[in-house]
Amino acid sequence: MTSVDLFPYLQQSPLLAGMSDDGIRIVQSICVVRQVPAGTPIFVERMQGESAFLLLSGEVVVGVSRGGSQRELGMLQAPDAFGELSLLHPGARRATVTAKTAVHLAEISRRDFLQLQKQRPQACVKLMMSISERFGRAAHDAGPLLNALVDVVG
Repeated sequence: MTSVDLFPYLQQSPLLAGMSDDGIRIVQSICVVRQVPAGTPIFVERMQGESAFLLLSGEVVVGVSRGGSQRELGMLQAPDAFGELSLLHPGARRATVTAKTAVHLAEISRRDFLQLQKQRPQACVKLMMSISERFGRAAHDAGPLLNALVDVVG
């Protein structure tokens, strides 16, 4: 998959929804395409988060370690994205993501994203807003579960 092929995939990414074609091309300029074989971890829980990933093809499994075993939380498939909070705030990964099938990924490193902010701040602001909106929506959707947890603990 070459960079010429990448643009149509990025246009379908929910993470880049609402961005202009020019904005998507700006983000494309810092994407590195990676192939990951089935069964290979993309990142591991507690590992320092340094990149966001956009799934171009394939499926990944998200899991966490508890009590010495791996528990599956869910599965993502193209055109989903994951790890995007690492672009906004560095920190330890909260989960392990493993390729369920062979996958193609567009990786955006935090280092490249920070460099791009100096050159093309508007595109980066749009991407940061998209990440914030996705995180806010996920937090809102988790509200009933958090309330149930408080009731159990309280």
